[in-house]
Amino acid sequence: MAGDEEHLLPSPMVSAIASCSEWSGVVRSIWNRDQVRPLEASEPPAVRWRRRLTAGVVTSLAAVGLATASVTAASAAPLPPAAGVSPAVVVGGTGPILFYTAANGTVWTKTETGAATQVSTGKVVGAVSGLFNGSRIILFGEGTNHALWYTTGSGTSWSSWASLGGSVTAQPGAVYRGSTAVYAVFARGGNGAVWARDHTSAGWGAWHSEGGSLYGGTGPSATYFGGITWVLVTGTNKQLYLAEAGLTGFKPVGGQSITTPALTTAPGALAGFVRGTNGVAYFHRFLTSSPGWNSMGGKFTSGLGAANVAIGGAETVTVGLGTDSNVYFDGADWSFGYPPHFLGWSPITP
Repeated sequence: MAGDEEHLLPSPMVSAIASCSEWSGVVRSIWNRDQVRPLEASEPPAVRWRRRLTAGVVTSLAAVGLATASVTAASAAPLPPAAGVSPAVVVGGTGPILFYTAANGTVWTKTETGAATQVSTGKVVGAVSGLFNGSRIILFGEGTNHALWYTTGSGTSWSSWASLGGSVTAQPGAVYRGSTAVYAVFARGGNGAVWARDHTSAGWGAWHSEGGSLYGGTGPSATYFGGITWVLVTGTNKQLYLAEAGLTGFKPVGGQSITTPALTTAPGALAGFVRGTNGVAYFHRFLTSSPGWNSMGGKFTSGLGAANVAIGGAETVTVGLGTDSNVYFDGADWSFGYPPHFLGWSPITP
């Protein structure tokens, strides 16, 4: 990143993350299907992307049935996001869905234009993170007893919050590993390191350490790419670090922040998003051909959340809490080359 080294330090070269041929085939097949839409042929990129993103959000909400939650009081009035607490975005079904925590610890979800609805009864401490495993959304958060808790949404209902134990000190990070029963959650433990629990068809495994030393109040973010789970964190020195879970230790990737980063995928690469120490949003495509962090504007009081709109797709969405206490989103289309085409920040709440 040029021109603001005081706030976000430039990244050293990061070794290229090569995609396997199977992954590349998925990217091409999904994007090629999008290209056959005749109504989009003459639309400018920004118009096409905004229409597709909005349609995806609305369709996704209907697909996973978040409009009504059987464990939530129907009369509950929507609450605004808590100050400084990071929002999260999960791609459920066919599009992204926003989740945020209110000041009283309840968790809420909404589309770009619809009213917020409460996810489930129960309260969390701080921000939540989630994943979609092909049939349901699974949300994770720090409970008031500082253990890790989760709730699942399927059809028209959400489950009650259930404990996974442990001692959590910040926002967790969740990752789907390509199979309905195979996913994982990562969290900052009491010793400042990253701890994880893996889920398989046999159920939940035990907590195990992934190492690292995270900045106080920040948590890990994770994504699955090329058959590997990747974890991005903010270190105690405010630098960003990346690791292949279970394979390597954390390696510096430049940048500087005091918030939880976000990690997802772009075509053929990992894509990181973070709020710099100046409050501005930055992105990084982790390839040697595009080193360093670059500004995507905005001004935020929280960390960022991010997701790929479709598995292997060329479109990402990023969310963050603005200085006016509204959640903002920005979409990016990576199909037109690098840097990606950004829509610009737009409010989702109130």
